[in-house]
Amino acid sequence: MMMQIKKYQSAAVQWLGLLLVIAVFGVWSGGNLFSRYNINTMLETVTPLLIVCAGMTFIFAHGGMDISSGAVVAIASLAAVQMMNRTNSLLLGILAAMCVSVVCYVINVIVTNKFGLMATITSLAIMFSARGLVTYLCQLTPNESISISNVSVELFKKNHVFMVIVMVLTVLILGIVFNYTEIGKGAKAIGDNGLAAKQNGVLVDRTKIICYVIAGICVGLASVFKLSAVGMVQSTTGNGLEMDVLVVVVLGGMALSGGAGARMSSGVVGAFTYVLLIKGLTIVGMNPNVVLLVKAVIFLIIIFVTAPRSTMKTMPK
Repeated sequence: MMMQIKKYQSAAVQWLGLLLVIAVFGVWSGGNLFSRYNINTMLETVTPLLIVCAGMTFIFAHGGMDISSGAVVAIASLAAVQMMNRTNSLLLGILAAMCVSVVCYVINVIVTNKFGLMATITSLAIMFSARGLVTYLCQLTPNESISISNVSVELFKKNHVFMVIVMVLTVLILGIVFNYTEIGKGAKAIGDNGLAAKQNGVLVDRTKIICYVIAGICVGLASVFKLSAVGMVQSTTGNGLEMDVLVVVVLGGMALSGGAGARMSSGVVGAFTYVLLIKGLTIVGMNPNVVLLVKAVIFLIIIFVTAPRSTMKTMPK
């Protein structure tokens, strides 16, 4: 009985935290949190964030780390807008964003596997390279930005039903892959003990590559939503996303060391909790600069609370 309670304790805490945030800010804002306008703006914010976090679950599950998602979103958005402007095709723009994002993540994992570097170092190199290239190309233009010319992106910008459908499909498909296929099970096994996983038949390098490819596809798709929201690419596109992702997954109960405790629900529940929390603080009148400080404090508190429960290192391998 106690084992069953412990098994579902983490998930229960996640959902209770989400319900608590809804209740507190629902009352504090006088119900304004649930106005049509605020619900729509929260959907526009949570959609790309949830998609990225769902993909990142595969990386964190095997004990990997990525801090390049914001920069990859920027360079994927740049690829998308260039393709759209050249071909007048939204579909080709989406494919271009996904391809560039996947290439970034495949380079990341191959370099990490080949040279035995820490995933954090490799993703840092990808982050600086991608951000530098986007900044350089944007600065060559008169307005230091590159806008979408002749392609309508309203489907990704204001169609909230479409956003919900994309989120549901993303969670369903990746949830099945994560929980019921060799990829997800292998990733969790590697996170618990890479050597033991290899001895039990898990193809460690291949599994890591597939996990990074999945994350790359998700980041590429999220970049289209980010691009559509503003209609242009700038040097600041995607800034801060990597920190948001870390806060979300930790807020959702994900152990950064990965392993069997990794859950797809961590990114989902964490994303909604995070967006509701930040939106709620803004509605009740908190200074935006203080909201940024709150993000950092939340991250530190959760790391402090969850670290003692881990039997492994808190930081990824």
